[in-house]
Order: sequence, then structure tokens, then C-alpha cells
Amino acid sequence: MKAVSLKISQVQVAAGGRKILDVGELNIGSGEFIAITGTNGAGKSTLMKVCCGLIKPNQGSVVFNDIDIYKATGWRQSNLRKHIGYIPQSAEYNAELPFTVSEVVAMGPTASKPLLRRLNSNDRETIDYWIGQVGLSDRKKQTFRSLSGGQQQKVLIARAMATEPGVLMFDEPCSNLDFNWKYQITEMIDKLYQTNKMTVLMVCHEINLLPQSCNRVILLHDGKVVADGDKEKVINSQAIRDAYQCEMETVKIGGRDYIINKGI
Repeated sequence: MKAVSLKISQVQVAAGGRKILDVGELNIGSGEFIAITGTNGAGKSTLMKVCCGLIKPNQGSVVFNDIDIYKATGWRQSNLRKHIGYIPQSAEYNAELPFTVSEVVAMGPTASKPLLRRLNSNDRETIDYWIGQVGLSDRKKQTFRSLSGGQQQKVLIARAMATEPGVLMFDEPCSNLDFNWKYQITEMIDKLYQTNKMTVLMVCHEINLLPQSCNRVILLHDGKVVADGDKEKVINSQAIRDAYQCEMETVKIGGRDYIINKGI
């Protein structure tokens, strides 16, 4: 896996006559771990989907290394997407489909194959490897829908990793999970980053769930970047108080930052 860099320039997305994303310049260096945070409706998920090629902006560019994903030819665009591991919010994946764990993970490598090209033995080894890495080898023949929410999220992470991505993108990976599973998934993401040194983008509105490897935070408000920089500075900034419209205090417990709402 080789980490990739991204450059987002003058990106705008509008829907229903309303501008929901308006980002001037964002440079994401190869191998960075960046969190994207903000209130509900701030544009976090939209920005993530623009970065991974799921939403074409009304204007602007998203450049992976030296290639604009929205100006690339069909073949080159498809090739670029092989290097993107995207893990959607749990609500965006149809858990009722009767696929096994192995079949869901195999969707990753299959999607990057030419039409009608079958998976080979190396692909199968990679699939089994990542199922093992997320601790689900004993469940690989079990149906995805029979798993717990945390186990399902592990499967989706294994699916993304099986494509050997250069950038891993998480859209609120801990949403709808219980307290223990949130920390298990957070620790897994941290370990993946430290071991594989990919570029990581993670949408997250719970600051205490940010892995310790994450040292840069982008704060969105009303579709615009209002703060971008060192994690400690952003989560203690006036910008985050203005975005959430309340007074906050940050405390550190066990090496993690927790934000306390002190009231309006």
C-alpha cells in the first residue's frame, strides 16, 4: 500500500437550490490522519463523498497525487478508485442482503477487477487475511446480517482493506454502536494507520473517539471550513464554540480528549 495525497480546490456542491458545501483549498498530505468534524448538517459526509468520487461537485477539483478524479477518463477514474477504501455510515449499507462475511469482503477486490474477471488465489488469500486481521475468521461463512453492529463494521473495514488502498475514508465509523464497540473500532482504526501508514480521513463528531494517531482536525460549519490545524488547537478554539453555539471545556482522560458542554 502506498499512501496518497489529495488536493481539494474550489469545490462547491448545491442541492435543492442551497449550497451545502463550499470549500476553497484543502491539502491532505500523503500519510496524514485527519478528522473532519462539525455539527449535524455541516457538510462532513458530503465532503467525504466528494473526496471518494461518490458525489460530483458542481464546480472544483479533487486531485489524487497528480490526477483530478473528476476529469480523468473512465478507465483512469476506475483505476484511481482502486486506491480508495471507503467505509460508509452503517445506515448506508443494506444489512438485510443475505451475503456471508467472505462474500461481503470479496466485494472490495471484485469491484476493482475488469468486467467478468474472476478473483484469483491471491485475491482469496487477501480476503481471508483481512477477515483474520479483524478477528472474524470463525465467522467468515456466517451471514453479514446475523452479526452485531460492531462486527458488521469490522467486515466493512476488512472489505476496504482487501483492496489495498492508499487512502482510507471513514464516515462516522462508530455511529449506532454501543460504548464498548466504539472504542474497539477506534482502536482498530488507530492500529491500521500505524501498521500500514495510509492516508486516513475520518468523519467524526465525537472528539473523544478520535484515535491518538489523529493530529489534525478540519472543522466544518454551514458547508465551509472554519478551522483546520493541530487537533489540540482546533478543539480548544473559539471556532468550535461558535460552531456548536456553546461554551466548552476540554479535559484529558487516559490520553484522550473529552469535551464538556458548559452551557450556552
